[in-house]
Amino acid sequence: MRTVNPVDEPARPSELVTFTEIREALGVGKSRAHTITTHFAFPRPWFTDRDGRIRLWRRADVERWLDANRPGWRETTP
Repeated sequence: MRTVNPVDEPARPSELVTFTEIREALGVGKSRAHTITTHFAFPRPWFTDRDGRIRLWRRADVERWLDANRPGWRETTP
């Protein structure tokens, strides 16, 4: 598991998304969201804590993946 030091690759909090935000954008449950975020060429998390419980992704990376793999997701996300 890769743990990234935020100092090495700085990002603002507004540039990051959580697993819950990704799940909501996908419109799926936890199990399916876990499968998608660990497979399907999904972007790697920008940060993962030592236990793997906290994962953060760069918003731009996730949005690029969603645009390519979930057309129309922007219209269905509040």
